[in-house]
Amino acid sequence: MYTISDIITDINRGCAANNMVEDRFSYRIIFFVNEGKRGTKRYMDASYGDLRKALENIIRNHLSLTNNIVIAETTVLKDGKCVCLQSRSYSFSLDEYFRRINGEFKDSYRNESIMYNRQAMR
Repeated sequence: MYTISDIITDINRGCAANNMVEDRFSYRIIFFVNEGKRGTKRYMDASYGDLRKALENIIRNHLSLTNNIVIAETTVLKDGKCVCLQSRSYSFSLDEYFRRINGEFKDSYRNESIMYNRQAMR
């Protein structure tokens, strides 16, 4: 399961790779709200200093028990061209969260802890 800090770190790597001064651009966060087989594409604009707050608001305002959120891209306009700063998309789901806290899911790629008798074990 990913966190907002993971997204911010990925964006910072994208800024470094594109030789950008982070606070000189306006960022567009493109995200999807998926419910069942239907998804809605949305976006939010933010300054660099407000990226964390914007991502928190997207998740807080749109995530529910019946849907998931995918932070698909964070882009900027640089020299008239659209530059994508994320290396991947990030999905947020309460279903995955509840499976993790119940110990029903272990993501070996990220080597997260699993629950055993209600105590986290590493």
